[in-house]
Amino acid sequence: MPSLRLPRARAAGAAPARRTKTPLGRITATLLVGTLAALGPILEGALGDGRGWTIGLLLLLAAPSLARAGGPRFHPLDPETYIPATYFLSVAYSPVLRLLMSREFSLSSHETAAMRVAYAGAVGCAIACTALSRPQEAPDTQRMVPMHRPKATLDQDWATIIVGMVGLGLVATWIVTIGVGRFFALNYASNHLEADGKGLLIGGWHLIGVAVVYLLLRAASLRKAGLAVPRVISLAGLCFFASFLLNTVMGRRGPLVWLVLSIALAVHAYGIKIRRIWLAVGMVSVVFYGFFVEGARAEQGKGIDAQISSASAYLDRIENPLEIGELQRVYANLVTIVNERPPIISYPGESWVNAFLILVPKPLWSERPLGLAQQYALWTAPDLARRGAGFAMGAATEGYLNFGLAGTAIEIAVFSAFFFMLPLLVASARGSPLLVRATAVNLASFAYNQFRGELTALLKIAVSLGIALLAVLVLTSVVAHLRRGMAALGPTRKSSGRRQRDPRLGPSSALGR
Repeated sequence: MPSLRLPRARAAGAAPARRTKTPLGRITATLLVGTLAALGPILEGALGDGRGWTIGLLLLLAAPSLARAGGPRFHPLDPETYIPATYFLSVAYSPVLRLLMSREFSLSSHETAAMRVAYAGAVGCAIACTALSRPQEAPDTQRMVPMHRPKATLDQDWATIIVGMVGLGLVATWIVTIGVGRFFALNYASNHLEADGKGLLIGGWHLIGVAVVYLLLRAASLRKAGLAVPRVISLAGLCFFASFLLNTVMGRRGPLVWLVLSIALAVHAYGIKIRRIWLAVGMVSVVFYGFFVEGARAEQGKGIDAQISSASAYLDRIENPLEIGELQRVYANLVTIVNERPPIISYPGESWVNAFLILVPKPLWSERPLGLAQQYALWTAPDLARRGAGFAMGAATEGYLNFGLAGTAIEIAVFSAFFFMLPLLVASARGSPLLVRATAVNLASFAYNQFRGELTALLKIAVSLGIALLAVLVLTSVVAHLRRGMAALGPTRKSSGRRQRDPRLGPSSALGR
């Protein structure tokens, strides 16, 4: 029989009960941000030459931070700021810089057309980030540090370390298939081509990345509880982190940058404050690191001294450090696609369908479809494409090729919501376990990389991280079973070695114990 629950009387002088926020606030904020979508066409009609699209795009990307659930704030690690900023870098940084540096303060007709597509993506990004915004929650420290074994290395710690070692093994296997001597003698392009069709081995980096972030969060949770960090956790975390330096030798800037970004996102979501001055230093360091690695690529495979000299010469030739070649190339591809409309897809939505088909390993399906980047390379540079090369194909570009402006808005909204915003919300939820947090921030750290990429690559990353998560969970159960089994055998071994005393002799004396 249902019981009647009467409201409790409030004591005199007690503070009034806080009203819980209803979903209507998010709906209203999302509708307000959605209305800004009409601002770009109005401004472009009044100003022309790409100025209106640019101003409208900047306002849209600032809107999620202003409409943030926890109150207006611009923090580079908040999801409402971080995700729009990464989209801006991938598609709008170069044209905005060109607009500001031009004498007429205008863009060409070709660039204006591309900026219109970028604006459509900004609409999708702003709406998704505003609709999903949630206040950050303090972590449940009691759940993070089990009270029954506060100082012990947990079963999940050992399982994560094992998964990280498996990741190292996969990468080492890839290097062995190339040959260790030949691996360090390859130039940058050849190194990339050697990775084609070996995604299962290259995916080992994602397993290592999850291990690094998990172990760091484990150490942070222990330190926050005032406990010492087990030496095995510190040593394993440092070794796994150091292994990522191999990517620098390979001429790849991204993996180390994404790992550091994953760590920063994880620490921020855990509630540990990072001073903005250190964030600024980190951003400058990332730019310098990118220039250094790009300069060293020219002499890759010719020895450390040659690479350092090449990097130094490249840094000396830089006239404007704000002009970043990678961002310019990604935007140039967008301009080419929008204005020349190459026939690289057979039907609307083809690249989205192929993104799932390409998940089948190449050894199992040698004739699997090509990614959009490789199809674009076949159209613009067939000789390079025949050797497996591909050009960066941004998500905004892919959406536009499939369904025009609507396709761009949809693809960017889906990327922002499901692959970046939701993982960061999970990472900052109060009850999220450390392993889930580590996996989530690893996925979200690829926001810039995948805004300038295509759906295929993002799905591969998501699958690799999912495998890492599942492997840790399974191994945790195995380690726990083994530990319980060994604990059960312990007393038996101890009693088996003890001399059996005849009860007729009476109790043993204290001196004999």
